[in-house]
Amino acid sequence: MGVETSQEKRWEYDVVEVGQTGAPFTVEVTNDLISKYAERVRNPNPVYRSGPDDDLTAMPTMLIAVAPLRRFSIAEANGFVALELASESPRQTPFAKCEVRWKRPFGAGDTITSVCSVIDKYERRGSKFVTFRVEARNQHDEMVAEYDYTNIFEYARGQKPVAGAASGEEQAK
Repeated sequence: MGVETSQEKRWEYDVVEVGQTGAPFTVEVTNDLISKYAERVRNPNPVYRSGPDDDLTAMPTMLIAVAPLRRFSIAEANGFVALELASESPRQTPFAKCEVRWKRPFGAGDTITSVCSVIDKYERRGSKFVTFRVEARNQHDEMVAEYDYTNIFEYARGQKPVAGAASGEEQAK
């Protein structure tokens, strides 16, 4: 089981299981949403900033905004608290890599529903990794895209220090 602190069950590496999923997440894509995203990412291309009567196509990178990785929801759906949200000794699970596979464009008028799940967990050189898959489908249940996103759940001893962890001298005592 996850480490329990003050009634919280932490979603530590040892309790993460392949197949765990979170609740579906749905976003209605609008022209305004596409335009605001283009503005936030500083894309000056006018194709993403037309009038309210146009049906804009979203830039591919907007996928991450409308179908975000939600590790926290996977942890919660399985009775745990994500490490970043733990009330005692919270810690990060840093990004390691991401691979996206786009299947079809999406844009204004589409409703994107995404589901996140754990698809792999593994250890390399002593560090522990968890890979998540986010699948995004439109209102016709057509796959828009999917991406795999890997986080480092634990560093190998002697690797990078984790924020809030004891220094090397303190660990040696």
